[in-house]
Amino acid sequence: MAEPTLNEIIPSPEQAAAIASEDAAVIVVASAGSGKTEVVARRVERLLEGQAESHSRVLTVTYTVKAATELRHRLRTRLGSASRRVDTETIHGFAHSLLRQHGTNIGLPAEPELLVRDEDRAELLNRWLDDNGIDAPEDTVDTLRALDLARSTCTTCEFLEEWEQALENAGALDYPGLLSAAERLLEVKSVKRQVARVYEQVIVDEAQNLTAAQYGLLVGLISGSEGELTIPTMLVGDDKQSIVSFAGADPTLMLKFAAEFGARRFDLTANFRSATAIGRTTEAIAAQLGHPNPAGEYAAEGEVAFREAPDEAAEADLVAGWVEGLLSGGLNPSKLAPDETAAIEPEQIAILARSGGALRFVSTALSGRGVEFVSASTTGDWLSSVPGRIAMEIVSLRTSADHRSTHWQLGRLLNVSEDQASTLDALASVLRAHEDPAIAALAPLAEVDRVEDFTRTLADVELPETSTPDESAAWESDLALLDEAWSRFDAEVDRVAVTWGNFKLFCAKQQRGDELAPGVRLLTIHKSQGREFRAVAVVGLNDGQLPDFRATSTEKLTAELRTFYVAISRARRSLLLTRPQSRMTRYGSRASNPSRFLELVR
Repeated sequence: MAEPTLNEIIPSPEQAAAIASEDAAVIVVASAGSGKTEVVARRVERLLEGQAESHSRVLTVTYTVKAATELRHRLRTRLGSASRRVDTETIHGFAHSLLRQHGTNIGLPAEPELLVRDEDRAELLNRWLDDNGIDAPEDTVDTLRALDLARSTCTTCEFLEEWEQALENAGALDYPGLLSAAERLLEVKSVKRQVARVYEQVIVDEAQNLTAAQYGLLVGLISGSEGELTIPTMLVGDDKQSIVSFAGADPTLMLKFAAEFGARRFDLTANFRSATAIGRTTEAIAAQLGHPNPAGEYAAEGEVAFREAPDEAAEADLVAGWVEGLLSGGLNPSKLAPDETAAIEPEQIAILARSGGALRFVSTALSGRGVEFVSASTTGDWLSSVPGRIAMEIVSLRTSADHRSTHWQLGRLLNVSEDQASTLDALASVLRAHEDPAIAALAPLAEVDRVEDFTRTLADVELPETSTPDESAAWESDLALLDEAWSRFDAEVDRVAVTWGNFKLFCAKQQRGDELAPGVRLLTIHKSQGREFRAVAVVGLNDGQLPDFRATSTEKLTAELRTFYVAISRARRSLLLTRPQSRMTRYGSRASNPSRFLELVR
């Protein structure tokens, strides 16, 4: 069934009032599930229709990349070509885009390096402190988190000045630095005038999660030199749902906006209802994490099922059959609310796994049945083995030999200094001499000159028989993912574009996926965070996969349990949990044990 159009859904009186408001400053306090995204979409449509001849744009800002992607898709589906006049970004994404266009006005490089990994940032801070004769903190990563919080809340703390100097000296930015740099950029009058001409309206979703730094950038964007509102703005959020104060979120900023700009307030109070069975399942995991959260009883009962299959291919076929059944027959009507449709769209179905490799067989099975799908993962979840990640960093080194973040990452993976991994010759020597035979086997990769030969050389690498079954299975999955990425890259690009840099970029796009494309969603669990689907299958529920085989401490196992919690809580009506009884390695099939987490929900 196609998604209803705007004209087919009748807004509630509460929603209609917020949509129709002509006030320049608006806040919408939207309780959970009260249709705030519908309000945003309809308000954008009304604004665009009212300015049909205008070339200016609407900026919609959301809290996460996933939320931005979903809103972008909804607007494109419902508004058609008019959606091209809407920029949908996270606030960090907007800041990054602004800096890439105009950053040279405040002395930034044309393409500043963005440091996203804590390890890279810790390397830079420690190096700067050492070069300037300052003792490094005992725990640099914890110090960086304190710095992030200080910058988010616009307060001060130890090492803040040193960290900002280190970033400036390196010509680099991190995520908090994007905000302060963009706010400085908007103080340049010529840039401010240009941006003001571009946007006729700003809408901020999940506004209860705004930090002081984000609010400062927002005010710099929408107000003039005397503090007057120059771009009409709507904030949408709910202070009852502000759960990220640890990151500096301040729900009172919505009230501050209302006071500073005389905003009119609208309240959305209606809530969608969840499924009882899934609520009970998530409650069981939440209790194990020390956060009991009674699920309650709802009109929709929902369903939770567990299935096993002999191997990964059979598990994938089982899940593909489940998807096919949903698409043809819909959800079980007896498990839904009385007025709820059983029909389900492909985009409302998600298949989740701890790593990208665990989704490989599912993608093959769906392709065999002609089911459209979109795959996406986070950078850290796409490849699951250390040798696979080293291989990808070799591609990065070939792409940009002077990027220190690559040197640092290789140093960490190989347990050597960054200088020992800063050139291909040095890297080849380190690999050949490495005490881990699985890593030593990668040495030929550092000697490959042509990107065309990379995956062929990779396929010849054999891990030693001393590798554990989990390590070997992870390596096999990584090999398949890299080989598939190369095959698609080789088929889609012109010969002149077959370069190391373009292959790296292609791999990054494979990880991100195309959120605008139609189809069932195949996502790593971390990629699914912040989203929800009517039906979810979680695959690969074996010890060694979820929890990951490297999670050997209590702290790491707790983090894995949180990951499992995120996975099962994505489902609204139907949840399927599956596992293969055996996994394939280069040395044959190996038996697998059920995930210990299954005992908590079965």
